[in-house]
Amino acid sequence: MVQGNDPMTQRGEGADRRIGRGAVPHPVWHLALILAGLAVVGVFFMDPEQAVDERTIAQLRVARVGLMVAAGGLVGLWLLRGMLEGDLAAVLKRWREAPATLPRALLVPALEPAALRWLASAAALLWAIAVAIGVTQRSAWVERLTWENGPLETITVISYLAACAFALCALWPYVKRGFRAGETRRWFFLAAAAGCFLIAAEETDWGQTYFQYQTPETFEHANIQSDLSLHNLALPESFGVTRWANWTLGVMAVALGGGVALLLFTCAPFRRLVWALEAPLPPYWSQVVLFLAVWIPEVEGQFRRNNIGSELREVTIAVAVCLWLWTTWRSAVRAAANGG
Repeated sequence: MVQGNDPMTQRGEGADRRIGRGAVPHPVWHLALILAGLAVVGVFFMDPEQAVDERTIAQLRVARVGLMVAAGGLVGLWLLRGMLEGDLAAVLKRWREAPATLPRALLVPALEPAALRWLASAAALLWAIAVAIGVTQRSAWVERLTWENGPLETITVISYLAACAFALCALWPYVKRGFRAGETRRWFFLAAAAGCFLIAAEETDWGQTYFQYQTPETFEHANIQSDLSLHNLALPESFGVTRWANWTLGVMAVALGGGVALLLFTCAPFRRLVWALEAPLPPYWSQVVLFLAVWIPEVEGQFRRNNIGSELREVTIAVAVCLWLWTTWRSAVRAAANGG
């Protein structure tokens, strides 16, 4: 069948074409520039020195930097508009051509080899039992292992750094041959690598844990723990949320664990969307562990420290994410070996 010279059709089929050639992006992308401009205007109208206390002054300073980062991100979105539009065309094409039935085995990578699957399942079960007993019985090991920068937090950092490495390894083939239109999976690998590195850096307070450098004055006042980290920034009291980072992590775990599993089993359009986006889903082991992690209670007031529950939850999620990205990388290697 002859496709003609429709540029959108050609971009949708452009798996072998370099991105951006001959593409004329839609004018709606200019909205990103308008929003970036509004963010910059907001920076100039926001005067931290008018605040009444040091914490609010520091919070406004951080907010100004955040607006500038957001403006830069929106400009980057505009600069990549040709690439993104080509990817969107490819996604729509895959959506239209998706098979009538999509078995879940095609969408969820298996945790292989089988020996690893059994070992990981046994380890997850033992960990769940240990956490349940440790929390309900107020076991001493729970406090000994969850100190700030202690053994469990170190495992959290190592897990996220390893996950970042797996994501970069999976991204490398796309970089080596040059990004091509329609290879939407590369965005997942890029986001996963950046996100995992960010979390690992945050867990070490951007190296402050090891190098013991002084916290900048702004973070000294705006940070709950007076360290150099974003996840411990104190939000204004009007938000009504004190542990926003823990809340965000919990939402992510629920979405990737229970939410993805529920939609996979009940929603055919969701399976079709995953196919069209080429989104690498977590293996079932990671989905179960992520979902169970959400149910680890905060147990405030039961131990000498109130971060016991969050530390147990963080290390559980970190290991699940690490194994997810390892599985995704292995799947990418097998696909490359098979010419996929």
